[in-house]
Amino acid sequence: MMSKILALNNFVVVKEVAAPDTELASGIILTGDITTGNKPGEVVSVGGGCDFIVPGIKVILDWTKAMPFESDGVKLAVVHYEHVKVILDVD
Repeated sequence: MMSKILALNNFVVVKEVAAPDTELASGIILTGDITTGNKPGEVVSVGGGCDFIVPGIKVILDWTKAMPFESDGVKLAVVHYEHVKVILDVD
C-alpha cells in the first residue's frame, strides 16, 4: 500500500506504466519497452494549479523533465504539468 501523496502547485506525480512483455514468433521474450520516445505514466496526484489532469488517467510526458523519487517501494516522478504532453483514453 502506497502512502498518500499530495502534489503541490502546478506539479503532477506519476508512476511509470509497466510495459508488457512481448513474445516474438521465434519464442524469444522481450521484457520492457523497446520502442523509442516517451513511455506512458499513470497520474497519482495533481497539484491545485492544474484542473484538466486528474489522478488515475494515463498520460505521455517528457520523463527527462521529471524528478524521480520513491515512496513505499514504488518508483514515482514529479513533473510540472506543462511537461505532460498527451492524455490517453479520453472519454
